[in-house]
Amino acid sequence: MSTLRRIAIMAEMHGRDLTRRHASLALLVALPLCFYLASGRSGSSAVAAGGIGMAFAVSGASLFSILSSSEVDQRLVLGGYRPIELLLGRLAFLAPLGLAVAAGFSVLMTLVSHPTQPWLLGVGVGVVALQSVPFGLAVGSIVSRELEGTLVLIGVVGVQMAVDLSSPVSKFLPFYGPRQLLASSMTTNGPILLPLLETAVYGFALLVVARIFISRRVDVQQPQPLTADDQATPAR
Repeated sequence: MSTLRRIAIMAEMHGRDLTRRHASLALLVALPLCFYLASGRSGSSAVAAGGIGMAFAVSGASLFSILSSSEVDQRLVLGGYRPIELLLGRLAFLAPLGLAVAAGFSVLMTLVSHPTQPWLLGVGVGVVALQSVPFGLAVGSIVSRELEGTLVLIGVVGVQMAVDLSSPVSKFLPFYGPRQLLASSMTTNGPILLPLLETAVYGFALLVVARIFISRRVDVQQPQPLTADDQATPAR
């Protein structure tokens, strides 16, 4: 079976698993929507609340995708799948899902908040969605339970929303670049290229982390073959 075929099978499998969680997905989307509606729905702070808050929805779906299938992943590895194929299969489904959610948020915030550059708002929200996928996968590959993973997501996304954009802490968080784009959409002279590059570098680093820890999670210890000395030793 080719690598592309295995990736497509992985994407379909995880797509079916996630779409069966109707209530969980609805709550994941409703939470950032409430953040946005409760923030006054105008100004850069409201756009940041809605755009960055949406990261919780997409990264949460990514987290559940990886934590709910650890045993299945081990079986797939025994069947010949490689860890990188497991990772790319999830990306193939989660990235379009995130962009679909981002499209809905972009339309809503454009109609309500009236950004100066609506197209840049769409880009910023889309970049948030794309960054959320490797972020959720990295967290899910490190932690072992959904509760701990959810708390990490809430903590990182919450701090990113709470701290000022000029704060040194904000610059080390994964959604600093997308937040700059969202702020730029409310003006006419904000940075665009540098935030995109920062997001790409950070996202690639998160994928590397996810790749490393997924390999450890699905590592199956093979039994050591018996040596001649072992076979000669009588059982007690």
